[in-house]
Amino acid sequence: MLTIPSTIDRRFKLSGEEFLSEYVNKSKPVIISGVIQNWDAFTKWSLPYFQSIAPGLKIYAKHFHKGKIEIENFTFQEYADILEKYEQGRNQNQPPYCHDLPLFSLIPALVKDVHPFALDYLPEWYTYQWWRYCQFFIGASNSLTPLHFDCLLTNNLFFQIVGSKQFTLFLREDSKYCYRYDWRWFKVDPEHPDLKQHPLYKNATPIKVMVNPGDILYMPPGTLHHVRSFDTSISFNIDWHTQHSVLQGLAAGLKGMPAKNVYYNFLLVLGLIFKVPPQLVFRFYKSYLNYVS
Repeated sequence: MLTIPSTIDRRFKLSGEEFLSEYVNKSKPVIISGVIQNWDAFTKWSLPYFQSIAPGLKIYAKHFHKGKIEIENFTFQEYADILEKYEQGRNQNQPPYCHDLPLFSLIPALVKDVHPFALDYLPEWYTYQWWRYCQFFIGASNSLTPLHFDCLLTNNLFFQIVGSKQFTLFLREDSKYCYRYDWRWFKVDPEHPDLKQHPLYKNATPIKVMVNPGDILYMPPGTLHHVRSFDTSISFNIDWHTQHSVLQGLAAGLKGMPAKNVYYNFLLVLGLIFKVPPQLVFRFYKSYLNYVS
């Protein structure tokens, strides 16, 4: 019988070889510290900084409301003003969450602030212009992402730069207890579970972890996660496949994965299995970075 842990490892300066053998190959989540603390991003990145270098940049932010995602469009100046008013108590309404924004592609100058990047954690195929695969998360305190898993069943490296977040994780084996809908979303609220409405949830094992500035959180494919920001927060992640996980992702097309997700996994099969160069694959894959699912 599979035993699901109630905590995950915290490791300091984990090497790429150890990361692969002890966590990726075993589908185990881990928090890694001591790898990215010297990045310039920790002294430079803030809402005023982004606002100063790209005030007119057009971005989008999301409201998660009753199982639906609503999109609003802003300039960076407008969005920063909304967050500032909220944090100062001048606006009581929870601002929308700037979620899954490909900011490195929109502001390439930011890439130099995250050097040296942990390229030894990624398959070699991703190392060519790795930053193109990253998505940012910028939001106010109390910003929330409901329980879900990543839509391509990728590995996920999550880099916390500003503020702290609480992740509630469930290994993919627990998904049957969390009442899935729309392929990757779940009805259970781990902060306030309703056992009358969702009685199977009593069998699930939530793993609550704090992710602080300088932490890297690794989540294996299919890991369910619910995320709550405690502060104004700036984070980014990179979703990536191994040869094994991309084939599993492609096979998920037989288990209900939407056709568009299967298409993106097929593109990654071309790269990771058939060695099609990333610059050719990315031409078709880049629309994934603005894909709302």
